[in-house]
Amino acid sequence: MTWINCDTCPRFNDPYPDKLDDDGYHFGICGMSGNKVYKIPHKVKRIYGDGYIHYPVGGCGLYRSVEDALAHMTPAEIKRWEESKQ
Repeated sequence: MTWINCDTCPRFNDPYPDKLDDDGYHFGICGMSGNKVYKIPHKVKRIYGDGYIHYPVGGCGLYRSVEDALAHMTPAEIKRWEESKQ
């Protein structure tokens, strides 16, 4: 069984749907940790040195399904998630 990614998690917030980061990629905010979460995997060339910095699609590894994530949310969080889906 696999874990869900942040872009399918009900705790994932997208407060700025049109905002991009400095490298031109769309991101959202994790509702649990407040970390920046990317919706698509990408890589950015390092400023100093060789190689790339890889940014995968986020996933905290806490939830195996959306239903599992909803079971650990407060009623206010569930209501906010349902309203955002409409």
